[in-house]
Amino acid sequence: MIIGMAGRFLIAEYFRSFELHYPDMMRRSGYPVRILREWSKHEHLAKEDVLERFVDLEHRTLTTRQNAAGASRPGDLRWLGACRSYKGLINLKTPFDLVLYTSLIWELKPKTIIEFGAMQGGSALWFADQLEVLCGGGSEIHSFELLEKCVHPSARHRRLTFHHADLRDLGTLDDALLERLPHPWLVVDDAHVNLEKLAPYVATKMHLGDYYVWEDMQLDEWATHEAIGRAIKLAKICGLTVDAKYTDAFGVNVTSSPNGWFRKTV
Repeated sequence: MIIGMAGRFLIAEYFRSFELHYPDMMRRSGYPVRILREWSKHEHLAKEDVLERFVDLEHRTLTTRQNAAGASRPGDLRWLGACRSYKGLINLKTPFDLVLYTSLIWELKPKTIIEFGAMQGGSALWFADQLEVLCGGGSEIHSFELLEKCVHPSARHRRLTFHHADLRDLGTLDDALLERLPHPWLVVDDAHVNLEKLAPYVATKMHLGDYYVWEDMQLDEWATHEAIGRAIKLAKICGLTVDAKYTDAFGVNVTSSPNGWFRKTV
């Protein structure tokens, strides 16, 4: 049985309090009252559990309104530091995905974030700061990287630990560590190495309700029937279901992980 997440979002409360305390304002025109009046007609849309969020990958469309990674790519490398960095470190997540991760972290309240592929450490540091602000308590992040000497010394945080691992050899992963890490988990694959073996290995250690994000699964990489079939089979083996709330928040598949925001449901 999957634990529900209804009742966490309080957006609809704003509509009701506005109508209760400022009824005269609702009769006025102009911004932002006009928008509030329109939103209040569709209050049910503010509840995250109304729409069909959890969808098997085989039933998902492979189209997208726009390519999130392409829309976020800088036109001039001189501005790379401004658009794809965090605290001076490389962080290649798109603006769309940064918002989505913030929302998911707040909703899920993960006790553990596991990242595969650290690069310079910028994304792991960003995750650690998000945990600090949104979760408090004893949440932690563990980031696994082959080229661990490239992780910058400034990517230090009390919640964050970097580990050496070669994902081509799952024996380099600390199995005992993964067994003891508290749930719920948010697992982020940004390494793109050996996913067809790594994902089932990780899935056996996940609990119902944990999340697993396959980053940079661009739709053009799924263009062949063979690739689509492998991805669908892999998701089924792992017991993963697409959460459309996160894949489609900015429009269908406007994320660098199209059809790649998964919840453990089996």
